[in-house]
Order: sequence, then structure tokens, then C-alpha cells
Amino acid sequence: MLLRKIGASLLVMLFVLLSLPNFLIYGLSKTYLSTDFYRGEDLNKGVYNYVLDQTVTVLRNESEMFKGYFDRGELRAQIEKVFTAKIFSDTLGDFANQLDDYKKNSDKSLVISLKTFRENLLTVGNNLAYLIYQNLPTCSDAELLTLISAKNAAPECVPKSLPYDQVVKPINDNFENTIYNQIPEELSNIDQAVPIKALVEIENYKNFSFILLVVVLALIGLIIYGKTSTIVAYISAAFLLGGGLGYAFSYMLINLPSITNMQFSDESSLEFFQFILNFLIVEIQRLSMMFVVVGAMLLLIRFVLKRTVETKSNTI
Repeated sequence: MLLRKIGASLLVMLFVLLSLPNFLIYGLSKTYLSTDFYRGEDLNKGVYNYVLDQTVTVLRNESEMFKGYFDRGELRAQIEKVFTAKIFSDTLGDFANQLDDYKKNSDKSLVISLKTFRENLLTVGNNLAYLIYQNLPTCSDAELLTLISAKNAAPECVPKSLPYDQVVKPINDNFENTIYNQIPEELSNIDQAVPIKALVEIENYKNFSFILLVVVLALIGLIIYGKTSTIVAYISAAFLLGGGLGYAFSYMLINLPSITNMQFSDESSLEFFQFILNFLIVEIQRLSMMFVVVGAMLLLIRFVLKRTVETKSNTI
């Protein structure tokens, strides 16, 4: 009986170790590898806000005109007015459709098109140029020579005789140069930059890894082969320890940036990384909790078995 208990204990540890890849595969299949994930409201809202904030930062850093005439809030409001949350969700929805096709045929490339985003930013530039024009003071024809700087910057004032297009053109040119230089038409080869192909292949083993856990549980029952309460006790321990390991793994992921000494350009980028990572963490914790609940229920069943069924059989 001692050898059986040792063998069952080793199988319990094997179950706990095998549960770890199950947690990870489950979390990935529910998040980054799920097409529904990219259509989720929480993800769309968080990524949309990050994209707007980063765009404002880039435009203000690269163009004195953006920085000189508009503060962050004003610039963000103008971008949000044109590049709406609906347009952004459609962009992520298109990526989700590509991911679905990619999982069926990994020879395809994953691309995030930024063409609509860039065109919307050009519209924003036109709107901002008009706002600048409206706020320029009127000057005399004698001041015309100081109207436009050598670097095609915005005019300091507007003579009454100067046509609107002539005033706005250098402003638009400045905006367009900044946008075209900083915003590409698409983000291509995403599957090469991120190991999506490897993750998809891992997900293909989802059912196999789950079956392994079931086989290990069955082997525990075969090795113990005795009192039902004893079998249930070992299986309960397997689920409780597995769930505990899942929670420990999730907390390690929470501290991943500090553990791996990851570097981020600014605090907002770190917060965004943690925001994206949190979706995976939540799913891992959800499955871990299911393991713990199953383990606790089995522990309760064992208690009932020992108090009722096995007590009666000993009495008889």
C-alpha cells in the first residue's frame, strides 16, 4: 500500500506540473488567439485610448506646429472626432478575421492596415489648419515678408488680400509631412515580429494536454484502487495544488516586466503592456479558480464518504 501511495503522490505532482501548460494554453486560446478577443469592448476601448495618446505624443514631438498651436487635450479631441472608436474597432475586427484565416493557413501574412488611420489624420490636419487660420491676427501687406518662415511653418498673421489657400498650404504641408513620416500605411509581418505561429501550434495541442490530465487522474485511481475516499483525496489534492500553481504563475506574469527587466519608452507604454497582459492573467486565474473549486468540492465529498458510506461499511 505504501508503494501505491508513493506512486499516487508522484502522479499528483505530475498532474500539477502538466496543469501549468494547460493554464497557459487555455489563457492564450481565450485571449490573443481568439478572434472574439479582438472584438471585445474592453480591449477596443483600452487600445483605442492608447493609440490616441501615443499619436498625440508623436505628432507634438515631431512638429512644432502641432505643439505650438494645440495642447494635448485639444489635439486628442480633434483626432477622436475624425478617427472614431467605431473606425478603430473595424480595424481590429479586420485583424481578427485575418487571424481566423491564419489559424487555418499559417502561410498567410498578418497585416494591420493603417491607411484609414493615416487618411483620417490628414483630415484632422486640414481641420487644424483651418482652426489656426481662424486664430491668426490680421496684418498689413507691408508685413507680408514675415508671413511664412523659411521652414514652411505657419504664418504669424494674415493680410486681408492673401487668399485662404495660400495661407493654409504651408500649414497643411507641414502636417502632411509629419503624418506621412511617422505613420506607415500598414504594419506588416506581424506574425514574424510576434511568435503567433508558434502560439497557434501550441494551441493545437489544447485537447491533447487536457486528455493527459484526465489520463493522469485515471492512473491515480487505478494505483490507489481501494477506498473511494482515498482516491478522491488524492484527486482533490491534485486539483488544489494545480490551482495553487496556476495562481502562482499568474502572479509571476503580473511582475513579468520587473522579473525580465523589460524596458519601456515611457510609463504609459508600461501601463499599456500590463493592460494587455492582464487579459491573459485573468483567464489563467479563472481556470485556476475552477481547479481550486473542484478540489474543494472533492474534499467535501471525501469528508461525506468517510462520515457515511465507509463508516456504515465498517459497522457492518
